[in-house]
Amino acid sequence: MSRKRVKLQWVEDNAACKAMYKKRVKGLMKKVRELSPLCGVDACLITYSQYQPEPEVWSSPTEVEQVVASFRNLPKNDLIKKVLSQEIFIWQRILKAGVEAMKQLMKNRKKEIENLRTQCLGGRLLEGLESKDVLDLKWAIDNQLEGVNKRIENLRLDVAVDALNNQPLTEQNPNENLGNELGDDVDSDFWSNLLKLS
Repeated sequence: MSRKRVKLQWVEDNAACKAMYKKRVKGLMKKVRELSPLCGVDACLITYSQYQPEPEVWSSPTEVEQVVASFRNLPKNDLIKKVLSQEIFIWQRILKAGVEAMKQLMKNRKKEIENLRTQCLGGRLLEGLESKDVLDLKWAIDNQLEGVNKRIENLRLDVAVDALNNQPLTEQNPNENLGNELGDDVDSDFWSNLLKLS
Protein backbone atom coordinates (compact mmCIF):
# COMPACT_ATOMS: atom_id res chain seq x y z
CA MET A 1 0.00 0.00 0.00
CA SER A 2 1.49 3.36 -1.04
CA ARG A 3 1.91 6.24 1.38
CA LYS A 4 -0.26 9.31 1.15
CA ARG A 5 1.68 12.24 -0.27
CA VAL A 6 2.45 14.86 2.39
CA LYS A 7 1.92 18.54 1.60
CA LEU A 8 5.06 20.54 2.27
CA GLN A 9 3.62 23.18 4.55
CA TRP A 10 3.82 24.20 8.17
CA VAL A 11 2.07 21.77 10.54
CA GLU A 12 0.15 23.88 13.03
CA ASP A 13 -0.62 21.10 15.51
CA ASN A 14 2.38 21.06 17.89
CA ALA A 15 2.12 17.36 18.75
CA ALA A 16 1.87 16.34 15.09
CA CYS A 17 4.77 18.64 14.23
CA LYS A 18 6.95 17.10 16.96
CA ALA A 19 6.10 13.55 15.83
CA MET A 20 6.86 14.44 12.20
CA TYR A 21 10.16 16.06 13.20
CA LYS A 22 11.34 13.01 15.12
CA LYS A 23 10.34 10.68 12.28
CA ARG A 24 12.02 12.80 9.61
CA VAL A 25 15.23 13.35 11.57
CA LYS A 26 15.51 9.62 12.17
CA GLY A 27 15.14 9.00 8.41
CA LEU A 28 17.61 11.76 7.59
CA MET A 29 20.21 10.34 9.96
CA LYS A 30 19.77 6.91 8.41
CA LYS A 31 20.39 8.41 4.93
CA VAL A 32 23.55 10.20 6.09
CA ARG A 33 24.77 7.04 7.83
CA GLU A 34 24.31 5.12 4.52
CA LEU A 35 25.78 7.88 2.35
CA SER A 36 29.15 7.98 4.09
CA PRO A 37 30.27 4.33 3.57
CA LEU A 38 28.45 3.80 0.26
CA CYS A 39 29.94 6.83 -1.50
CA GLY A 40 33.14 7.21 0.49
CA VAL A 41 32.43 10.80 1.52
CA ASP A 42 32.89 12.58 4.81
CA ALA A 43 29.42 13.46 6.09
CA CYS A 44 27.92 14.71 9.30
CA LEU A 45 24.53 15.90 10.47
CA ILE A 46 23.66 18.49 13.10
CA THR A 47 20.03 19.34 13.87
CA TYR A 48 18.70 21.98 16.23
CA SER A 49 15.08 22.05 17.31
CA GLN A 50 12.76 23.33 19.97
CA TYR A 51 11.96 19.73 20.90
CA GLN A 52 15.48 18.82 22.08
CA PRO A 53 17.52 20.67 24.70
CA GLU A 54 20.79 19.69 22.96
CA PRO A 55 21.52 19.54 19.20
CA GLU A 56 21.41 16.07 17.68
CA VAL A 57 24.67 15.07 16.03
CA TRP A 58 25.71 12.23 13.76
CA SER A 59 28.22 10.65 14.01
CA SER A 60 30.32 11.53 17.06
CA PRO A 61 31.09 15.15 18.04
CA THR A 62 34.82 14.67 17.35
CA GLU A 63 34.13 13.32 13.83
CA VAL A 64 31.75 16.21 13.19
CA GLU A 65 34.46 18.66 14.23
CA GLN A 66 36.90 16.97 11.81
CA VAL A 67 34.43 17.21 8.89
CA VAL A 68 33.65 20.86 9.63
CA ALA A 69 37.38 21.68 10.02
CA SER A 70 38.26 19.99 6.70
CA PHE A 71 35.44 21.95 5.05
CA ARG A 72 36.69 25.24 6.46
CA ASN A 73 40.25 24.46 5.34
CA LEU A 74 39.22 24.17 1.70
CA PRO A 75 40.44 26.92 -0.66
CA LYS A 76 38.07 29.88 -0.82
CA ASN A 77 37.22 29.21 -4.49
CA ASP A 78 36.07 25.69 -3.66
CA LEU A 79 33.98 26.96 -0.76
CA ILE A 80 32.03 29.51 -2.81
CA LYS A 81 31.97 27.66 -6.14
CA LYS A 82 28.32 26.63 -5.89
CA VAL A 83 27.17 29.00 -3.16
CA LEU A 84 24.40 31.39 -4.13
CA SER A 85 23.15 34.38 -2.24
CA GLN A 86 19.39 34.84 -2.07
CA GLU A 87 19.65 37.77 -4.48
CA ILE A 88 21.62 35.82 -7.12
CA PHE A 89 19.26 32.86 -6.79
CA ILE A 90 16.22 35.10 -7.31
CA TRP A 91 17.83 36.82 -10.32
CA GLN A 92 18.60 33.43 -11.87
CA ARG A 93 14.97 32.39 -11.39
CA ILE A 94 13.74 35.68 -12.88
CA LEU A 95 15.99 35.30 -15.93
CA LYS A 96 14.92 31.69 -16.44
CA ALA A 97 11.25 32.65 -16.16
CA GLY A 98 11.85 35.50 -18.64
CA VAL A 99 13.41 33.13 -21.19
CA GLU A 100 10.51 30.68 -20.79
CA ALA A 101 7.98 33.52 -21.15
CA MET A 102 9.73 34.72 -24.34
CA LYS A 103 9.66 31.21 -25.80
CA GLN A 104 5.95 30.96 -25.04
CA LEU A 105 5.30 34.39 -26.62
CA MET A 106 7.12 33.29 -29.78
CA LYS A 107 5.13 30.05 -29.86
CA ASN A 108 1.87 31.98 -29.46
CA ARG A 109 2.87 34.45 -32.20
CA LYS A 110 3.63 31.60 -34.61
CA LYS A 111 0.18 30.14 -33.93
CA GLU A 112 -1.45 33.55 -34.51
CA ILE A 113 0.35 33.97 -37.84
CA GLU A 114 -0.53 30.40 -38.85
CA ASN A 115 -4.20 31.12 -38.10
CA LEU A 116 -3.96 34.37 -40.08
CA ARG A 117 -2.37 32.53 -43.02
CA THR A 118 -5.16 29.96 -42.97
CA GLN A 119 -7.76 32.73 -42.92
CA CYS A 120 -6.06 34.46 -45.88
CA LEU A 121 -6.11 31.18 -47.82
CA GLY A 122 -9.82 31.03 -47.04
CA GLY A 123 -10.41 34.43 -48.61
CA ARG A 124 -9.71 36.99 -45.89
CA LEU A 125 -8.30 40.25 -47.22
CA LEU A 126 -5.18 41.87 -45.80
CA GLU A 127 -6.99 45.17 -45.24
CA GLY A 128 -7.04 46.29 -41.64
CA LEU A 129 -3.96 44.30 -40.63
CA GLU A 130 -1.07 46.03 -38.90
CA SER A 131 2.21 46.23 -40.80
CA LYS A 132 3.82 43.96 -38.19
CA ASP A 133 1.22 41.26 -38.92
CA VAL A 134 1.74 41.60 -42.68
CA LEU A 135 5.53 41.34 -42.32
CA ASP A 136 5.25 38.27 -40.07
CA LEU A 137 2.77 36.72 -42.49
CA LYS A 138 5.16 37.34 -45.39
CA TRP A 139 8.01 35.77 -43.40
CA ALA A 140 5.87 32.69 -42.61
CA ILE A 141 4.81 32.30 -46.26
CA ASP A 142 8.41 32.72 -47.48
CA ASN A 143 9.55 30.05 -45.04
CA GLN A 144 6.84 27.69 -46.19
CA LEU A 145 7.66 28.33 -49.86
CA GLU A 146 11.31 27.65 -49.18
CA GLY A 147 10.37 24.32 -47.60
CA VAL A 148 8.13 23.45 -50.56
CA ASN A 149 10.89 24.33 -53.05
CA LYS A 150 13.37 22.14 -51.18
CA ARG A 151 10.87 19.28 -51.20
CA ILE A 152 10.31 19.69 -54.97
CA GLU A 153 14.08 19.71 -55.59
CA ASN A 154 14.49 16.53 -53.53
CA LEU A 155 11.67 14.84 -55.46
CA ARG A 156 13.28 15.82 -58.77
CA LEU A 157 16.58 14.35 -57.67
CA ASP A 158 14.82 11.16 -56.53
CA VAL A 159 13.08 10.81 -59.91
CA ALA A 160 16.36 11.41 -61.80
CA VAL A 161 18.19 8.83 -59.66
CA ASP A 162 15.35 6.31 -60.14
CA ALA A 163 15.43 6.90 -63.89
CA LEU A 164 19.18 6.32 -64.00
CA ASN A 165 18.90 3.18 -61.88
CA ASN A 166 16.13 1.73 -64.06
CA GLN A 167 18.08 2.02 -67.35
CA PRO A 168 18.78 -1.42 -68.90
CA LEU A 169 22.48 -2.15 -69.15
CA THR A 170 23.55 -3.19 -72.66
CA GLU A 171 27.03 -3.95 -73.91
CA GLN A 172 28.26 -1.65 -76.62
CA ASN A 173 30.73 -2.51 -79.28
CA PRO A 174 33.60 -0.02 -78.93
CA ASN A 175 33.91 0.14 -82.75
CA GLU A 176 30.20 0.95 -83.15
CA ASN A 177 29.39 4.43 -84.42
CA LEU A 178 27.66 6.09 -81.47
CA GLY A 179 25.87 8.70 -83.56
CA ASN A 180 26.15 11.24 -80.75
CA GLU A 181 28.32 11.53 -77.70
CA LEU A 182 25.66 9.95 -75.46
CA GLY A 183 25.12 6.96 -77.71
CA ASP A 184 22.02 5.69 -79.53
CA ASP A 185 21.24 3.15 -76.81
CA VAL A 186 20.14 5.79 -74.33
CA ASP A 187 16.38 5.70 -73.86
CA SER A 188 14.83 8.86 -75.29
CA ASP A 189 12.06 8.73 -72.67
CA PHE A 190 14.67 9.07 -69.95
CA TRP A 191 16.05 12.31 -71.41
CA SER A 192 12.60 13.75 -72.09
CA ASN A 193 11.59 12.99 -68.47
CA LEU A 194 14.79 14.57 -67.21
CA LEU A 195 14.23 17.67 -69.33
CA LYS A 196 10.65 18.01 -68.02
CA LEU A 197 11.95 18.00 -64.45
CA SER A 198 14.44 20.75 -65.10
